[in-house]
Amino acid sequence: MNKIASKRDRANIVAYCFVILMTFIALSPFIYVVLTALKHPEQIYNAAEIIPSYITFDNFKNVLFHSRFLRYFANSVFITLVTMSISLVLAIMAAYGLTRYRIFGADTLKLTVLMTRMFPGILLCLPFYIIMRSLGLIDSYVGLIAMYCSFTLPFAIWNLCATFAQMPWELEEAALIDGCNRFTSFFRVIIHVAKPGIMVTALFSFMSNWDEYMYAMIFINTTDKKTLQVGMKDFIGQYSTDWGLLMAAVSLSLIPVFIFFAVVQKHLVTGLSAGAIKG
Repeated sequence: MNKIASKRDRANIVAYCFVILMTFIALSPFIYVVLTALKHPEQIYNAAEIIPSYITFDNFKNVLFHSRFLRYFANSVFITLVTMSISLVLAIMAAYGLTRYRIFGADTLKLTVLMTRMFPGILLCLPFYIIMRSLGLIDSYVGLIAMYCSFTLPFAIWNLCATFAQMPWELEEAALIDGCNRFTSFFRVIIHVAKPGIMVTALFSFMSNWDEYMYAMIFINTTDKKTLQVGMKDFIGQYSTDWGLLMAAVSLSLIPVFIFFAVVQKHLVTGLSAGAIKG
């Protein structure tokens, strides 16, 4: 027994060391970005000084108060939240209808929706540009949000269809027997039970829209309408790059992602049980 226990302990130690190593490798780029943002320009160009000998917050101050960072940040937040909200509302309605009711060709329709994700984004640039130009939506938030929704919706519908398909519909039927109508049972029961899948879909939508660069660069021309990912090019000059300001901007751009992930993770743990109790 002692030999078995010692072998198990050694295996656990090896597993923990492997996890720690992989975690360090995954976090090392972020650590490097933050350390560079805290360096003085002289330290940045000193390759031997990986960890700064003294810390300065001048890069963060210049990014926040002496650049258009906050404007770009607000644009990205607005576009991302609006796109996520529209995608979630449409995807929830579509997934609920496709899984709750008997619709002819529902499986084929779901596969067709998912197939739209097979096309690379660069392939759709020219068709999107022609359509948006004919509609007068070039250099507008509406056009960019519409394009983002077209990419987010297919996965959102597919993911929520899988969530609704596994749902015990007896909960909704019990709510209907207790006096709820279809509308109130949907919001009081279905939404709460489906909350884990909805939160995962929201996280995907937020991440894919927050990090998008290509379409925002092509379809937005006005400086004050740029998103954060495109606006950070301001710190890259023709002959030089201000690495301190760029790394500070990158560090600040990651804060909403961490906050949103923390909120979603909380709901992922409590969503299913809370929904069953409230239902």
